[in-house]
Amino acid sequence: MNERDHPAVRQEPWAGPPIVELRGVHLEFEGKPILRHLNLRVERKQRMVIMGQSGAGKSTLLRLILGILQPSAGSILFQGRNLNHASRREVNESRIKMGMVYQSSALISSLTVRDNLALPLEELTHKRRAEIDRIVEEKLALVGMEETGPLLPNELSGGMRKRVAIARALVLEPELLLFDEPTTGLDPVLSSVIDELIISLTDKAHTTSIIVTHELSSAFHIATRIAMLFQGRIIEEDRPERFRASHNPVVEQFIEGRTEGPIH
Repeated sequence: MNERDHPAVRQEPWAGPPIVELRGVHLEFEGKPILRHLNLRVERKQRMVIMGQSGAGKSTLLRLILGILQPSAGSILFQGRNLNHASRREVNESRIKMGMVYQSSALISSLTVRDNLALPLEELTHKRRAEIDRIVEEKLALVGMEETGPLLPNELSGGMRKRVAIARALVLEPELLLFDEPTTGLDPVLSSVIDELIISLTDKAHTTSIIVTHELSSAFHIATRIAMLFQGRIIEEDRPERFRASHNPVVEQFIEGRTEGPIH
């Protein structure tokens, strides 16, 4: 099976270039292909959910967009700029416009919530203390964590840490947010809280989001578009309602959770 067997990438008309575009991205580790000439476009204000099996390369895809990894071949464009051929200064400028929310939240345990949020502003801007405090308070309020500033991460619940991690990702006013399994380890109620927060950020923070998840309920609730990663390629990409109705056997098996089919 290849992409020609299941033509799935149906694009809608948009003004201007996509915020992220991957063209023929190929990635190998020690001779083993992880991504195979992958193509993907993410338009502004979309919430693109990337789905796929464990180990399919979903988190690797986020690291490529962030510039932590470099592709073996192909191009990664952010706001029309080819990051493969950009200078270090240009890559750093692009990274500042991206916010990453890690699966583990990745808060620094020895710093208070306030200092975790302040750190990117202190290291990457020339803002004064009063302005940094204002931004920290604003972003904590945006995620409903106004009272947590003096607390350490180990004083927070898992859901609270996740919301603080989202607030930290927002302090530099990114245009793109990347989420790696944002609801893993959370109970259904907290998962719903995080889902609703991600949706609201599209309007409140004017961001585009790329969300890696294997949780179907979250995916269909959050997404404005869903892409399926299988054997290193995007084999299906569409609006949630059309994705759910796909006749691609891989997508059908994944959604239905069947043991028989092309996924082994």
